[in-house]
Amino acid sequence: MATNDSCTSHPDTPQPGFLSRYVFSTNHKTIGLNYLWLALFSVFLGLAMSLLMRIHLVWPGAHLPFLPSLGNSPDRFAALTTLHGSLMVFLVLTAAPQAGFGNYFLPLQIGAREVAFPTLNLLAFWATVASFVGLTGAFLISPQSGITLWIVSVAIFCAASLFNALNFSVTTIDLRAKGMSLPRMPITVWAWFLNAILGMLIFSILLAACAYLLSDRLLSAHFFPSLNFIANQPASVVAKAVPVLWQRLFWFFAQAEVYVAVLPCFGLTTHLVSTFSRKPVWKERLVVLALCGVGLFGFCVWGQHMFSSGMNPFSPLVFSLLASSLGLPAAILLLSWLGTLWNARIQLNTAMLFALGFISLFLSGGLSGIFLARHDLAAASVSDDFVTGHFHLVMGVAATFAILGALFFWFPKLFGRRLNEPLGKLHFWITFAGVYCVFMPMHWLGLIAHSRVSPDSPLPSVAAAGSSMRTFITVAILLTVFAQGLFLINFLWSLIRGEKAEESNPWRATTLEWSVPSPPPLDDFGLSDPVVYRGAYEFSVLDVAEDFLPQHLAPEQSAKARESGE
Repeated sequence: MATNDSCTSHPDTPQPGFLSRYVFSTNHKTIGLNYLWLALFSVFLGLAMSLLMRIHLVWPGAHLPFLPSLGNSPDRFAALTTLHGSLMVFLVLTAAPQAGFGNYFLPLQIGAREVAFPTLNLLAFWATVASFVGLTGAFLISPQSGITLWIVSVAIFCAASLFNALNFSVTTIDLRAKGMSLPRMPITVWAWFLNAILGMLIFSILLAACAYLLSDRLLSAHFFPSLNFIANQPASVVAKAVPVLWQRLFWFFAQAEVYVAVLPCFGLTTHLVSTFSRKPVWKERLVVLALCGVGLFGFCVWGQHMFSSGMNPFSPLVFSLLASSLGLPAAILLLSWLGTLWNARIQLNTAMLFALGFISLFLSGGLSGIFLARHDLAAASVSDDFVTGHFHLVMGVAATFAILGALFFWFPKLFGRRLNEPLGKLHFWITFAGVYCVFMPMHWLGLIAHSRVSPDSPLPSVAAAGSSMRTFITVAILLTVFAQGLFLINFLWSLIRGEKAEESNPWRATTLEWSVPSPPPLDDFGLSDPVVYRGAYEFSVLDVAEDFLPQHLAPEQSAKARESGE
């Protein structure tokens, strides 16, 4: 006997409270949003620090709010620089595209209901929050204690990143929906998956290095003995000492971290370019191989910054060749973007503008990286300004453009509302012009900083040009920070009073996240698991009403769509 209780009255289920919904929720969408909120707060904190540093460099006597002793304490300024870099690299460039968007959209795009290990996912997020608190607190205490706290915070972040990498890898391999074969996965999923593999390799090394360093500081273990320590020890101890071990372990992580930050951005940009060009990704499988190449070569160039640390004399040649080889997958990606844009029906909305901005910045920064791949660059007397300009263009600013493009694209899915397009375009153009005015002159400063008539007398005109250029850079930074204020206004206004997304798929995209309502319900796909019938980028399809075919559309539904198109 079967009974039907659908019409009987049941007691109301108590609604979960704030803590259950947001603080202790293991839902992948809630955790992804929490990562994005944390990254948003971190990026504005980092922007404020960069502004303070630039003002201090141009006007050393200026009184800075909350930091009156900055001009009299070089250690304080160095700590501010370290905190700025730590927040931007770890909490923004690593957490936002990978842990934020990846947590929210990777399960949705492969048709999974949840990540493989939800509790581990929650633990990773709160470990990241603890890392943020520690990194910020390290700036507020004494230098010796602050260094120890900074190392502990970095170690915690490494552990959280390892948890996320494990989760993403297992989720992608084991939890794909029926029909979601590897060739049918969106490029974004490939980027998150490959980035997770790369992250597991390098964050484990940095975690071990931080553990050894803490053992040196707290337990006198001497894993990384200083030169002074070695000089006062017997010959047997000196023979076993490896003073450059920390350097090697650190750069094993740090060089590959550049690609951890940009790999997801390659996937996001490719996804946006295809969607708003209304064309399939040009040479999609070659793009996947290029992403694999970026991860592989990026993992192998860890010795690029260690040419003077006692390595094998032939190592500069090897690492220079490896660094130069990164140009091949980068060229494939660039050709794919241009091939997708060729003869396309381009929709120049704000998300697409940021994707095109990423391509422009990545190309500009990558060209300057060709010079840095040479092992004899030190002989050219190029100052740190050149490296700073290159690094910020190719990693910091370019990645930020990809993140902003993804935010404008997925904002209706995240919140059920749309960001204001005119304000978004104004924000883009001011930011685009501003970052070029900030970082391209830094390349020029690096090239002219050591121009001299004799080794001890700089050219007066060169010195004056350098001073004027630094003032110009500071003004450009002020303009760029003002543009980010426009973005913040747009974001908060749209979040509260913005235009509601009337349809679940406003961009006419093909991937599975657009097959569910906006914002997605708690159970994502409802009672039935999605089935995938086609690739992720079937645009410009003939004889259909909407010129595209979603991944979940069955063949018989495709035939009906063609009939309706006729």
